[in-house]
Amino acid sequence: MPKYQGELDGLCGPYAIANAFELCGVQDTQATFEAACRSLPAGRWPRTLWEGTSFRDLKRMIRRCRDELPDAAGIRARYPFEKKPPRSNEEYWKAFDRLFDENPNICCMIIGLTRPDYHWIVASRDSQKRIVFSDTDPHKPFARKNRASLFAGSKNGNPNKWLIERSELILLEVA
Repeated sequence: MPKYQGELDGLCGPYAIANAFELCGVQDTQATFEAACRSLPAGRWPRTLWEGTSFRDLKRMIRRCRDELPDAAGIRARYPFEKKPPRSNEEYWKAFDRLFDENPNICCMIIGLTRPDYHWIVASRDSQKRIVFSDTDPHKPFARKNRASLFAGSKNGNPNKWLIERSELILLEVA
Protein backbone atom coordinates (compact mmCIF):
# COMPACT_ATOMS: atom_id res chain seq x y z
CA MET A 1 0.00 0.00 0.00
CA PRO A 2 1.39 3.46 -0.88
CA LYS A 3 2.36 5.87 1.88
CA TYR A 4 0.52 9.17 2.46
CA GLN A 5 1.21 12.47 4.20
CA GLY A 6 1.59 12.03 7.90
CA GLU A 7 2.56 8.38 7.73
CA LEU A 8 6.28 9.10 7.41
CA ASP A 9 6.50 12.81 8.17
CA GLY A 10 5.38 15.26 10.82
CA LEU A 11 4.15 18.00 8.49
CA CYS A 12 0.49 17.83 9.45
CA GLY A 13 0.82 21.32 11.02
CA PRO A 14 1.68 23.19 7.79
CA TYR A 15 -0.84 21.06 5.88
CA ALA A 16 -3.55 21.87 8.43
CA ILE A 17 -2.81 25.58 8.09
CA ALA A 18 -2.92 25.38 4.27
CA ASN A 19 -6.24 23.50 4.40
CA ALA A 20 -7.73 25.86 7.00
CA PHE A 21 -6.66 28.99 5.13
CA GLU A 22 -8.18 27.55 1.95
CA LEU A 23 -11.50 27.10 3.79
CA CYS A 24 -11.17 30.75 4.82
CA GLY A 25 -10.79 31.87 1.20
CA VAL A 26 -7.02 31.81 0.56
CA GLN A 27 -6.70 30.04 -2.79
CA ASP A 28 -2.92 29.58 -3.07
CA THR A 29 -2.39 26.58 -0.80
CA GLN A 30 1.17 26.11 -2.07
CA ALA A 31 2.12 29.65 -0.96
CA THR A 32 0.42 29.07 2.39
CA PHE A 33 2.28 25.81 2.94
CA GLU A 34 5.62 27.39 1.99
CA ALA A 35 5.09 30.44 4.24
CA ALA A 36 4.16 28.15 7.13
CA CYS A 37 7.31 26.05 6.64
CA ARG A 38 9.54 29.14 6.30
CA SER A 39 8.33 30.43 9.66
CA LEU A 40 10.10 27.67 11.58
CA PRO A 41 13.60 28.42 12.90
CA ALA A 42 16.42 27.10 10.71
CA GLY A 43 17.69 24.94 13.57
CA ARG A 44 14.45 22.94 13.50
CA TRP A 45 15.04 21.67 9.95
CA PRO A 46 15.15 18.85 9.07
CA ARG A 47 14.08 17.50 12.53
CA THR A 48 10.59 18.96 12.02
CA LEU A 49 10.07 16.45 9.24
CA TRP A 50 9.95 13.56 11.70
CA GLU A 51 9.29 15.30 15.03
CA GLY A 52 6.35 17.39 13.87
CA THR A 53 5.21 20.80 15.03
CA SER A 54 4.02 22.19 18.35
CA PHE A 55 1.15 24.52 19.23
CA ARG A 56 3.70 27.33 19.48
CA ASP A 57 4.94 26.45 15.99
CA LEU A 58 1.42 26.67 14.58
CA LYS A 59 0.94 30.10 16.12
CA ARG A 60 4.19 31.24 14.49
CA MET A 61 3.17 29.72 11.14
CA ILE A 62 -0.24 31.40 11.19
CA ARG A 63 1.33 34.80 11.94
CA ARG A 64 3.75 34.40 9.04
CA CYS A 65 1.00 33.37 6.64
CA ARG A 66 -1.17 36.31 7.65
CA ASP A 67 1.78 38.69 7.17
CA GLU A 68 2.94 37.30 3.81
CA LEU A 69 -0.22 36.31 1.98
CA PRO A 70 -2.40 39.15 0.66
CA ASP A 71 -5.55 36.98 0.76
CA ALA A 72 -4.93 36.10 4.42
CA ALA A 73 -4.97 39.62 5.86
CA GLY A 74 -8.63 39.30 6.88
CA ILE A 75 -8.14 36.02 8.75
CA ARG A 76 -8.05 36.32 12.51
CA ALA A 77 -6.70 33.51 14.67
CA ARG A 78 -7.76 33.03 18.28
CA TYR A 79 -6.52 30.56 20.86
CA PRO A 80 -9.38 30.55 23.38
CA PHE A 81 -8.27 27.61 25.55
CA GLU A 82 -4.51 28.16 25.50
CA LYS A 83 -4.10 29.87 28.88
CA LYS A 84 -7.06 28.34 30.70
CA PRO A 85 -8.25 25.09 29.13
CA PRO A 86 -11.57 23.60 30.20
CA ARG A 87 -11.19 21.15 33.07
CA SER A 88 -13.39 18.36 31.72
CA ASN A 89 -14.75 16.92 28.51
CA GLU A 90 -18.20 18.33 29.32
CA GLU A 91 -16.81 21.79 30.07
CA TYR A 92 -14.82 21.70 26.81
CA TRP A 93 -17.90 21.06 24.66
CA LYS A 94 -19.99 23.68 26.46
CA ALA A 95 -17.27 26.30 25.95
CA PHE A 96 -16.77 25.10 22.37
CA ASP A 97 -20.46 25.56 21.56
CA ARG A 98 -20.53 28.95 23.25
CA LEU A 99 -17.65 30.13 21.03
CA PHE A 100 -19.51 29.10 17.89
CA ASP A 101 -22.88 30.39 19.05
CA GLU A 102 -21.41 33.80 19.89
CA ASN A 103 -19.34 34.24 16.73
CA PRO A 104 -20.82 33.53 13.29
CA ASN A 105 -17.52 34.58 11.63
CA ILE A 106 -15.71 31.39 12.66
CA CYS A 107 -14.70 29.72 9.43
CA CYS A 108 -13.00 26.63 10.83
CA MET A 109 -10.61 25.46 13.51
CA ILE A 110 -7.43 23.50 13.92
CA ILE A 111 -7.46 20.95 16.72
CA GLY A 112 -4.57 19.06 18.29
CA LEU A 113 -5.21 15.33 18.61
CA THR A 114 -3.28 12.93 20.81
CA ARG A 115 -5.09 9.76 19.68
CA PRO A 116 -5.23 7.94 17.36
CA ASP A 117 -1.91 9.78 16.79
CA TYR A 118 -0.38 13.15 17.60
CA HIS A 119 -1.89 15.14 14.77
CA TRP A 120 -3.13 18.57 13.70
CA ILE A 121 -6.48 18.43 11.94
CA VAL A 122 -8.90 20.98 10.50
CA ALA A 123 -12.46 20.82 11.74
CA SER A 124 -15.77 22.61 11.59
CA ARG A 125 -18.99 22.22 13.50
CA ASP A 126 -21.70 20.50 11.48
CA SER A 127 -24.28 20.55 14.26
CA GLN A 128 -24.47 20.43 18.05
CA LYS A 129 -23.51 16.75 17.87
CA ARG A 130 -21.28 16.37 14.81
CA ILE A 131 -17.86 17.66 13.81
CA VAL A 132 -16.55 17.55 10.24
CA PHE A 133 -12.81 16.92 9.91
CA SER A 134 -10.71 17.73 6.84
CA ASP A 135 -7.52 15.72 6.89
CA THR A 136 -4.41 15.17 4.79
CA ASP A 137 -5.03 11.44 4.31
CA PRO A 138 -5.80 11.03 0.58
CA HIS A 139 -7.72 7.82 1.32
CA LYS A 140 -10.07 9.52 3.76
CA PRO A 141 -9.81 13.32 3.43
CA PHE A 142 -13.12 14.02 5.17
CA ALA A 143 -14.74 12.48 8.20
CA ARG A 144 -17.88 13.34 10.13
CA LYS A 145 -17.80 12.24 13.73
CA ASN A 146 -20.36 12.32 16.48
CA ARG A 147 -19.07 13.98 19.62
CA ALA A 148 -19.61 10.70 21.42
CA SER A 149 -16.58 9.38 19.49
CA LEU A 150 -14.41 12.32 20.64
CA PHE A 151 -13.00 13.05 24.08
CA ALA A 152 -11.38 16.32 25.10
CA GLY A 153 -8.76 15.33 27.61
CA SER A 154 -5.66 13.26 28.09
CA LYS A 155 -7.16 10.00 29.30
CA ASN A 156 -10.05 7.92 28.13
CA GLY A 157 -10.17 4.15 28.40
CA ASN A 158 -11.99 3.72 25.09
CA PRO A 159 -9.27 3.20 22.44
CA ASN A 160 -11.78 3.96 19.66
CA LYS A 161 -12.31 7.56 20.80
CA TRP A 162 -10.19 10.31 19.35
CA LEU A 163 -8.48 12.32 22.09
CA ILE A 164 -8.40 16.10 21.75
CA GLU A 165 -5.82 18.16 23.62
CA ARG A 166 -8.04 20.67 25.45
CA SER A 167 -5.68 23.62 25.23
CA GLU A 168 -4.94 23.22 21.51
CA LEU A 169 -7.89 24.81 19.76
CA ILE A 170 -7.19 27.42 17.08
CA LEU A 171 -10.21 29.32 15.77
CA LEU A 172 -9.93 30.98 12.40
CA GLU A 173 -12.39 33.78 11.69
CA VAL A 174 -13.04 35.80 8.56
CA ALA A 175 -14.57 39.22 8.98
